[in-house]
Amino acid sequence: MRLFSSLLLAAGCAASLAACSPKLVPLTSDMASAALPAGTPYALLHFYRPGKMTGFLIGYDVHVGDSVGYRARNGSQGAVRRHVPGPVTVWAKTEAREEIVLDVQPGREYYVRCSIGMGALVGRPHLQQVSVVQGRKESGAIAGATP
Repeated sequence: MRLFSSLLLAAGCAASLAACSPKLVPLTSDMASAALPAGTPYALLHFYRPGKMTGFLIGYDVHVGDSVGYRARNGSQGAVRRHVPGPVTVWAKTEAREEIVLDVQPGREYYVRCSIGMGALVGRPHLQQVSVVQGRKESGAIAGATP
């Protein structure tokens, strides 16, 4: 019994550490960013949260680096201009912290889907970079919201 509880504790700690580590999002061909007009000096990061019943009352701030870029409310979307090229940490926190690292380049667009999962008390934020095609389709389906 003691061995079982020790193994259970070790597995819980490992899962907790894995959930807290940043995820570097590789820029692959299916997640390729869309080009903005030539000479645009910034990258455009689109954030959206599809309307779902799970956690519909819970909103959370999505940070781009050290600044709050978007308030993730159920069925909302927003955009942030990023003038500094290179890797940037996009993160959110409720009872747990979730973060991804995006390698942004000027003149490109990026889409991040924000959602919320079940947690012990409040819920846990989930951030995922999606392809431009998928991001445009999903964020375009959000009624009454403008980027």
